Amino acid sequence: MNWKRLFNEKRTNKIYNVRLPVTWTDRIMEFVALVLLLAIWVVAAVLWREASGDLVPTHWNLEGKVDQMSGPTALFVISGFWTLLMFLIGFSAYRPRLLNPPTTITTLKQLKLLVTQTRAMNIIMGIMGICILLAMLNDAPILVIIPAILLAIEVMVFSILIRRAGK
Repeated sequence: MNWKRLFNEKRTNKIYNVRLPVTWTDRIMEFVALVLLLAIWVVAAVLWREASGDLVPTHWNLEGKVDQMSGPTALFVISGFWTLLMFLIGFSAYRPRLLNPPTTITTLKQLKLLVTQTRAMNIIMGIMGICILLAMLNDAPILVIIPAILLAIEVMVFSILIRRAGK
């Protein structure tokens, strides 16, 4: 795979090649995402100590019943996956041409909203990571629904805002 071509992809719209200034709000959102990422690892370590060799649920069926169990090391595997996911989302805030927006981006205001949406999504994903870990030890899959609903609301609101900013 040609990584240089992937990250320097030329879009037909020149708006993606504009460098947006990073504001204090952006920095605060990135800091919150970083704190949540660290919290994921702290929660994983605490839950691993509490599990101490017991099996933890790693998958639930649609009825909410556990259908797969694993060792406590699954807590760290999921934390590692979540770290990679949050890193990629955070990286894409600096490379908006890698994103797939809901509408064609034609103005700087739309591009700024798209980058803000990405950073907000990273925060929600951090909350979801913590909820997944807590659900694994407490056998409460309902915890994951709350950040999933937040994520759906965030995507809908920002999609509307991005579309309206282009008019």
